[in-house]
Amino acid sequence: MTDNSPLVSVVLPTYNYARYLPESVGSVLSQTYPHYEVIVVDDGSTDNTKDVLNPFMQRIKYIKLEQNKGLPVARNTGIQSARGKYIAFIDADDLWLPEKLQTDIEYFDKQRNAGMVYSKHVNINENGRMIDADVKKRLPSGNIFIQLFSEQNFVIASSVVVRKNVFETTGLFDEQLVNCQDWDMWLRIAFYFNIAGINKPLVKYRHNPHSLSKNRNNVLKYQKTIIDKTYNNFKDKENGIHEKLYKKRLASHYAKVGRYYLRTGDKNRAHENFGLSLKNAPLNLRTIRYYLCTLFHKSNCTRNDGI
Repeated sequence: MTDNSPLVSVVLPTYNYARYLPESVGSVLSQTYPHYEVIVVDDGSTDNTKDVLNPFMQRIKYIKLEQNKGLPVARNTGIQSARGKYIAFIDADDLWLPEKLQTDIEYFDKQRNAGMVYSKHVNINENGRMIDADVKKRLPSGNIFIQLFSEQNFVIASSVVVRKNVFETTGLFDEQLVNCQDWDMWLRIAFYFNIAGINKPLVKYRHNPHSLSKNRNNVLKYQKTIIDKTYNNFKDKENGIHEKLYKKRLASHYAKVGRYYLRTGDKNRAHENFGLSLKNAPLNLRTIRYYLCTLFHKSNCTRNDGI
């Protein structure tokens, strides 16, 4: 391949998602940009994954792991098998619009110092019907490390394309993380490299109630893990995370966990997390109100407060 037509390696991990695979793989094979390879990593599926992929076998590279090892291992397997200059990710239940890769490569051509690009998306349900569009007005670009740490993970994995040589600096996905491993990776990339946000939807992101990301308790646990890990990795580095920002982020996280437990009716755990939030940000009036509310077990804690 020449520099004007670089090869893109598309990594698609899957585990028991045969229902969605033909449409997902088909959306990749329908790209207007022609220079790509598709690497499907079957993470020990026990359904008919291989059967539904049979019509595509001449156009994809199929890797079967003998047992389920988790999403980070599957993605790393794909990266290590990739021949391309760029690595693109798509989850097995998501879809790409036809112009996605063409747009990504054009952005890399314009943003020579960008290590990664990502885009907006539209939300679809299990049956592929559009729910709503991405409401964030403009995606952050450039040095987004602090913003990505301070906010929720606003990067959809299926929208991401990374220069392959970036992983020589950041390392691969953390295989110890059961959840939130994508946020961890984007944070590491964002610390060392500029990021380009593409302000047009290029992905259909499926809201699947059976997805691992819908296990809210698990997500909250690993979000805290990523907050701690990122602080410890970068606290002593130039332009890293200082203790004041870390405590502010912890306070925000614990308050969010507290509000989650309020919604589910577990006021004891809500009270505990609001207390932890106040240890890190003692003057937050909204959290103080929630803390007192759970202390006295008032029944209308969540009323009209948008939580």
